[in-house]
Amino acid sequence: MNLSDIRFPRQLEADDNAETVRQALMARTVKLWPGGHLDVSMITMSDPLKKALQKARLKGQIRCGFEAIFDKLENERKGIANVRERQGAPYGDRVSRLLLFSNDGAERLYRHIEHLLQAHAPRLIGCLLDIDGSTLGNLITGKDSKIKLVMAEHKEVVSEILLGIIAGHDMLLL
Repeated sequence: MNLSDIRFPRQLEADDNAETVRQALMARTVKLWPGGHLDVSMITMSDPLKKALQKARLKGQIRCGFEAIFDKLENERKGIANVRERQGAPYGDRVSRLLLFSNDGAERLYRHIEHLLQAHAPRLIGCLLDIDGSTLGNLITGKDSKIKLVMAEHKEVVSEILLGIIAGHDMLLL
């Protein structure tokens, strides 16, 4: 996945934040796993990002867990294929889903994440958070729980989280 070619949600493109988001995502990238082929953005957790994630959770637009995310993406892929077939128009060439994952997953999880990101590009991008699953679980649920993978599943929430990433990135540069 080449971040320089990604088309972000229209909201970010319209208010000229897309390039800032792109730069923040490209600032620090890592391989998902030692034998992996995909570089992902490594994101430092910040207060603006935490607030954006909590707001997304309150809106009910965060999906947790690999199986639930996989099923949702597969159903959407089928729906997009049907729309393309009927209308013959391009669809889904813009980021509309954001996968965020903790830094304490097993190699197997990261291999599965890499497969998801490749299968659903360009509408799905992923970021490795610099927090563990317990911290992410507490942030998302407000309770002691372990969550290693979440997906923001609406373009407006994706935009808000990406804006939270750049706000946090800007704070780190000060």
